Amino acid sequence: MKYLVTHILSNEERKQYESKGLYCYDLRDSDFGNDIASIEKRVCVNRIGSMITNKEIKLGDKYPNDFVDYSDFTLKNKEVNTIEELLKNNRNKNKEAR
Repeated sequence: MKYLVTHILSNEERKQYESKGLYCYDLRDSDFGNDIASIEKRVCVNRIGSMITNKEIKLGDKYPNDFVDYSDFTLKNKEVNTIEELLKNNRNKNKEAR
């Protein structure tokens, strides 16, 4: 899976990215400075930024397991620098499906 860490996305930005087949998540601050602790669907308190991915992250369905540890996630997945890099494989899949 590929991911892009970015600024806190507005609802409008989320809708735009999700309409292109991408997935948007919020990032929670670790309470120990500017470190990212977790990836969640929505964060109201201690939100430090957003993450956009090319595939869905399987989150738990109930509190307190409704998040993914940021460090574990980044060790297993590839960070990219642009939205275009996230969309690249999605475009190829759409072409193959036609």
